[in-house]
Amino acid sequence: MKKFCFSLLLVFPILVFGQLRNADVYKLPEMGKENIRENINIPGFDGYEVLKCDFHIHTVFSDGRVWPDMRVNEAWQQGLDAIAITDHIEYRPFKDMVIGDLNESYKIAKAHADYLGFIVIKGAEVTREKPIGHLNALFINDANKLDQEDPVDALREAKKQGAFIMWNHPGWPDDKSTLYSIHEQLLKDKVIDGVECFNFLEYYPIAFDYANKYNLAYMGNSDIHNLVTETYGGEKLARPITLVFSSERSEEGVKEALFARRTAILFNGVLAGKEDILRRLFLASVHLRMIENNSGYTELCNTSDLNYILLINNYQ
Repeated sequence: MKKFCFSLLLVFPILVFGQLRNADVYKLPEMGKENIRENINIPGFDGYEVLKCDFHIHTVFSDGRVWPDMRVNEAWQQGLDAIAITDHIEYRPFKDMVIGDLNESYKIAKAHADYLGFIVIKGAEVTREKPIGHLNALFINDANKLDQEDPVDALREAKKQGAFIMWNHPGWPDDKSTLYSIHEQLLKDKVIDGVECFNFLEYYPIAFDYANKYNLAYMGNSDIHNLVTETYGGEKLARPITLVFSSERSEEGVKEALFARRTAILFNGVLAGKEDILRRLFLASVHLRMIENNSGYTELCNTSDLNYILLINNYQ
C-alpha cells in the first residue's frame, strides 16, 4: 500500500501584514466608514434643486443622547443636506452635567457643519402640554429669548427673530390630532407656517388636511433622540425627511423655500405633499418614450432613488 503525505500551507493575513510592514501596529483605514457619504438622487425641477432635510433633532443639551457635532456626522453620512438643531427650551434633564446656554448645541453643530460644507439651522422647541403642544422655531437668532412663561409670547418672540414656526407631531401623545382654538388663533395670526405630517415612526392623516386648508408647509422629521442607526437602522432613506425645493444650496435658500411652501415628505417609501409639487417631482423623475414601431411598447425610465408604483387601467 502506498502512503501519501500532504502538507497544508495556511496563510494568515496577519502574518502577511507582519511581513509587509515590520511594525507593532498595522492599520486598516479602509474599514472606517466615518468619511463615506450616501448619495440620495432626487432630481429638481423648474430651476429648483432638492435638499434633503431633517428639521427636528435633539442633542444632549436637552433630552437627546448624542453630542451636537455627531448629529451633523449622522446626517452628512446619510446623504442629507441640512438639519435643524431643535433642543427643548423647557426640558433639559442633563443641564447640570452639560454646561451651556440654549444656543450652545447649535454653536457646536455649526462649527463642524462649516468644516463639512453642511447646512445647520438654529432652532428650538417650545415644549408644553396640549392644547398648544410642541412647536419648533427655525432660523432664530437667540434661543435664550424664547425662554418665557407664556408659550405664545415665546412664539411671538421667535417671529420677531424671523422664525419659521412648525407645529410638531399634532397626534402626540394622545393619538388625537386635534386642532384646538389656540392653533386656530395662531393660524389666523400667521404664526404657524408648517405642520409635521410625519414624525419619528408615525404619521397623522388629518394633518394633510390642515396643510392644504391653511396653506402650511408639509414637514416630515425624525424628532431623533437616540442614534439614528439605533432607531432606523442603516438602510438608505430610512429616516423621515423633508424635501425642500430650493433655488440655492444655502440656509437662505432653505428658508425662502419653506416660507414659499415648496416642500414634500419622504418616509418609508411614501411621498406626501401638495399635488402640484408631487406632479412636478414625478415628471422630473420618470421619463417616457414611445417605441415607434406600432408594437404598443412604451419605455419608462425612473432616474431617481424614489420608488413609484405603476398601475395600468383598462389593459387588454
